[in-house]
Amino acid sequence: MRFAKVGSWQITINADVTMPVFALWLRDVEAIDVPRSPLVPGPLDMGDLPPPLGAAQDPRLGEEWLAWWISLVDRRPRPPLIPPDDDVEPAHDTPDPLGLARLPALRGPVTRRWTEFLHWRTAHQRTHGTFADRRPVGDLGETNTVGEVEATLGRKAAPFSLTFTLLPVRDDRIRQVETAHYLVPERVYLGDGWPTWLRAVVAEVA
Repeated sequence: MRFAKVGSWQITINADVTMPVFALWLRDVEAIDVPRSPLVPGPLDMGDLPPPLGAAQDPRLGEEWLAWWISLVDRRPRPPLIPPDDDVEPAHDTPDPLGLARLPALRGPVTRRWTEFLHWRTAHQRTHGTFADRRPVGDLGETNTVGEVEATLGRKAAPFSLTFTLLPVRDDRIRQVETAHYLVPERVYLGDGWPTWLRAVVAEVA
């Protein structure tokens, strides 16, 4: 996680996020057929993945994976279930006990492949580095962009807060989760077009 904060504004960059990357890894490794959703990005862009285990897939897997994914990326409070679901126990045998509590078909694959994912990711980072290693040293991109917007406006930026969750995916689309939270492919964030896109977003909220 990285913050750019000056006075009344804040931009948060969430990079190397474990659970969302694991969810995408599991989707790709197990070839889970996920229903279409504007919040689901393309495949991981992290090199070769392990092979599937070859087990028959539960037909509920795609729907449950999508529900889990939305719970991971959209953290807004949700209204309580009516009537309350008092019989569901947290999935304590998984890395996400609450998120997987109502997803019985997904719990098995998550539990079986969690440790494998951690080892795979550690090896990948040892070879390719983390996002911090790939980001230019001393980069003040967000701060500079806000400064450019302020210069255009002729005043200091109004208070605002933006969050960008970076995902290592083969995708060029930025996905808006909520008003101030976006899923951004890492390749887009590191690309030449990012400052222009960010400038337009900052101009709307500043």
